[in-house]
Amino acid sequence: MRSVVRVASYLPVGVAEGVRVAGYDEDAFTLGAAAAERVLAERTERPGHLVVHLVGVFPSMADWGFAALLGQEAEVVHHPGTAAELTRTLRALEGGLGGPAMIVASDLPERDLPSGGHSPPPPGAGAVAFLLESSDEESAFPVEKGSPNRSAVSAILRAGKLGRQEAGRAEFVGDWDASPPRGKAVEVEMVRQWANREPSHVSEGAYVPWARYIENLPSRWRLVADECDSCHEVTFPARAACRRCGRRDTLTPTYLPRTGARVAAITTIGRGGQPTEFDDQVEATGPYGVVLLDFLEGVRGTLQLTDAAPGEVHVGDPVQTFLRRLYPMEGEWRYGRKAAPLPSRSP
Repeated sequence: MRSVVRVASYLPVGVAEGVRVAGYDEDAFTLGAAAAERVLAERTERPGHLVVHLVGVFPSMADWGFAALLGQEAEVVHHPGTAAELTRTLRALEGGLGGPAMIVASDLPERDLPSGGHSPPPPGAGAVAFLLESSDEESAFPVEKGSPNRSAVSAILRAGKLGRQEAGRAEFVGDWDASPPRGKAVEVEMVRQWANREPSHVSEGAYVPWARYIENLPSRWRLVADECDSCHEVTFPARAACRRCGRRDTLTPTYLPRTGARVAAITTIGRGGQPTEFDDQVEATGPYGVVLLDFLEGVRGTLQLTDAAPGEVHVGDPVQTFLRRLYPMEGEWRYGRKAAPLPSRSP
């Protein structure tokens, strides 16, 4: 039978009206991606064929996006984003037969933040991921069914401390201290306008063909590099040939660290200096940072900085990386890795 072996949560750093809110470059997929990566982090063995149950409203690209993010075969099943549905899905999978499964619940309630009155604030944006595997131990995760109108993420965050005490051998990672929220003030209207922007069907500048974008997803999304078994050079981004000796038959995929890379250099891109794909971003949010990172000795990469204003990150600082929205092209949002400051104190 299956049981919950790991639970991970992700809360964005933005805060508005006393609750967590997603940033301009976050959506249900990126929130869920952060939780999904955390639930699989530091595991020496990855599950084989994986069924991913999505609880919430996700963009259509999530149907193939989670397989690309995790780098493995994954079947996606969609569910309504309520606490009742999360409980139903969890109970249906726990104790059942079959292979490994993951539940990813993602909420974006800041799109509907109240403008006033005495109604209680919504629970805020966030995501939670459960990993279920075959086990001889029972694991009844203590999440209440609750009201159908209560968000799935809210329900599980409320059960977090209780869960860590009573959920058997399940391991908890992530941002469980949701109250009081700590983070950066976010202008909700700006986020709402950016989030609801219709992706353009016309290239805004430096055109990246869809086939090339998909081909580069292992490096863009998962920080996959190629290590040469002959000369031991690490090539990033991966380019199907060793950058030192040029051999193609001696390459082994290797993952660069997603957390802990240090800033080697930083620059600020102001109005007029950005690629045209980022015109709307600069107009909405102002200048943004770009950092050169030392992932490993002799292995560097350049990422856009997020969750930080210019001047808040310095040379030598360690950073973490997340999958975020980049820009719209050909009717869909393009996604890529961005660098973000490490929290001064882990929740």
